[in-house]
Amino acid sequence: MNVKEVRQLPDEDLVLEIKKRHESLFQIRLKAANEEVQRAGEIREMRRDIARMKTVLRERALEKTRSAEQES
Repeated sequence: MNVKEVRQLPDEDLVLEIKKRHESLFQIRLKAANEEVQRAGEIREMRRDIARMKTVLRERALEKTRSAEQES
């Protein structure tokens, strides 16, 4: 999932997507422990997707606090 797609999602959907990705990452790690992973870069890609989503959520939170401070 690229950044443009992530930015289009509302906050609630992002949180749900992060939870889904964490669960998928857990399953992939279990498979990796049993040497059943088909794609070597799958874990890395999943971690980066989660990081992108968390970054967008953090940017939105900072933007909200800045706008609230400016209004005061």
